Amino acid sequence: MNAADLLFEIAVEELPATALQPMVGHIAEHLKKELVAADFAPGNCLVREFATPRRLAVIVSDVVSRQQQQSVERRGPALAAAFDSDGNPTKALQGFARSCGVEPVALERMKTDKGEWLVFRSVAEGQTLSGFLESVLNTIVKQIPSPRRMRWSDGDTEFLRPVRAVNLLHGDEVLPLQVLGVTAGNSLAGHRFHAPGPFELASASEYEEVLLNQGRVIADFNKRRQRVVELVEACASRAGASVVMDPALVDEVTALVEWPVAVSGAFDQHFLELPKEALIQTMEVNQKYFALVDAQGNLQPGFVTVSNIESTNADSVKSGNERVIRPRFADTLFFWEKDAATELHTRAESLDKVLFQEKLGSLLDKTERLSSLCEYLAGEFSADASSASRAAQLSKCDLVTDTVGELPKMQGIAGEYMAAAGGESAEVCVALREQYYPLKAGGALPESTLGRILSIADKTDTLVGIFGIGEKPSGAKDPFALRRSAVGLLRILIESEQPLDLQSLFAHSASCFGNRLNKDYESADTVSFVMERLRSYYQDRGEPHDVIDAVMAKGISDPLDFHRRVLAIGSFRKTEAAESLAAANKRIQNILKKIEGRVPDTLDEKRLSETAEISLAADLREVSAELTPKFDQGDYMNAMRSTAKLRDSVDAFFDNVMVMVDDEEVRNNRLALLKQVGELCSRTADLSRLQPEAS
Repeated sequence: MNAADLLFEIAVEELPATALQPMVGHIAEHLKKELVAADFAPGNCLVREFATPRRLAVIVSDVVSRQQQQSVERRGPALAAAFDSDGNPTKALQGFARSCGVEPVALERMKTDKGEWLVFRSVAEGQTLSGFLESVLNTIVKQIPSPRRMRWSDGDTEFLRPVRAVNLLHGDEVLPLQVLGVTAGNSLAGHRFHAPGPFELASASEYEEVLLNQGRVIADFNKRRQRVVELVEACASRAGASVVMDPALVDEVTALVEWPVAVSGAFDQHFLELPKEALIQTMEVNQKYFALVDAQGNLQPGFVTVSNIESTNADSVKSGNERVIRPRFADTLFFWEKDAATELHTRAESLDKVLFQEKLGSLLDKTERLSSLCEYLAGEFSADASSASRAAQLSKCDLVTDTVGELPKMQGIAGEYMAAAGGESAEVCVALREQYYPLKAGGALPESTLGRILSIADKTDTLVGIFGIGEKPSGAKDPFALRRSAVGLLRILIESEQPLDLQSLFAHSASCFGNRLNKDYESADTVSFVMERLRSYYQDRGEPHDVIDAVMAKGISDPLDFHRRVLAIGSFRKTEAAESLAAANKRIQNILKKIEGRVPDTLDEKRLSETAEISLAADLREVSAELTPKFDQGDYMNAMRSTAKLRDSVDAFFDNVMVMVDDEEVRNNRLALLKQVGELCSRTADLSRLQPEAS
């Protein structure tokens, strides 16, 4: 039962680059979960993941070979029912003893508060690791998320790629189980060309070392990734340049190689006439090359690629890569020169032939809606309406160019270059690029006013349109990326500190669709969907869930206003007054909920008699006067500081004043006082939803 490392490796044909990490992550997560749940490993055991194009492997530390012995106790019949009047075992006792595999005399007696019972006690040997793992491993690999599975023989085994071997070791012991139709062993395959192997693995703990030293394979994905970065940067440095290091490209390249080798190359200077983004995208998307730039960010006529083989003829590899990229660039140059011969705005008519969505019309229809939306938003942003409308009219024209058809990531960027060549204003040109920002989660936001307007309009039109025809996201399905659009819209408004009421914006957007939307469409549903995305936005920023709930309860549809309230409540929640006022507010709401009929709105101060209620009314009047200008200015932080002044008088009121007295007029007057206190305290957020902070 000594603890040791457990190695599980699946050796396969080349896996798709995007599959490596999700697949090995699934194996690691579920194998650890099963081992811990069955007491084969402690909860704090270490799990190491290894993933290359030709292998997925996991090593779990501190795994024992057998479960500990387990005490078994089965309660049988009560003593009174176990024997007949002559003291002989009854059928009930005989049946129970038989089921336990013993004679009745072997049973023990157990006394309880409810009488005496017969009981069977024994010690069961723990299950062996080998006996436990086979079904567990086959279940885990069967449930691995995979886009498409295949068969490669006459058997029924399916996997993303053909399985060549399975290795399974516990310490230095091979566990010859059947996994994926293969008998597990300890024979490793190294690099396909440099050291194909096989190599016999003596111990699970030696896996990474053997593959590195004998197999020429860097099995750890993160270590291999770091090696890729180091090699590419060193290669760029020797060329006197810096590398354009897209993290997604680094991940993809890492997933394509087992033994990375950096190779530099060059291309003809005249290709630099193309927009640098087009060249970079051609290198990254088509060839998995890393582009080079100088200290000023100007693209250089060179690149670095990463090979999976250390060639004895490096010059041949270099020239081969240069030869491959040349026709790619030539095609891009051809498309670009052809597109540049036509002014961008003349392509608008072609948008009528491109469908945006069957029920919502063409891209030309969308462009016309965007024009109206941008004019509306220009008023909200104090921007020039004609410029905003012009940006909208040009926004989708580059989608019908050959350049964007060849390089989809050039959308917006191609439009910016073409608009500039056509003499459009600088702010309009920049807006065309920024309309799609942010490009990814946490990505850069539009910096220009027109860029923000166009981006908001584009996202709004899509959200309202798709919701308006009843196609809102369900479960994991979100074909129009509405969740991403919603988060992008929220980030732009919050992080650029732009106030905007989504209810009004979405209502205006809905009016632009004519009769295309469902008759029962309510923009409030779209507002709710967008604002609900704020939960994950603030949780990622570390805001407590109860603070978010407290503000969400106010039904606010202005994201910036919501943001300011969250910050104010988050700060207020840390004060001594917060817990007291939150508890009082909750108590007030509970009292008011129990009242049948309508609680009076007006407080008659002449009917106040108790010192505590007179004091509370006076403080309420004073604080209310302080709060009005602060709320008008959206200064919720200081508004909450003023609200905190009610703490002592509220506490004193509940300590000294009986609310539900027999006198109806006095009772109603005190209820009116509490109602006003509750409304004042909850103007920023529903304080009753705040939870006491953990000490």
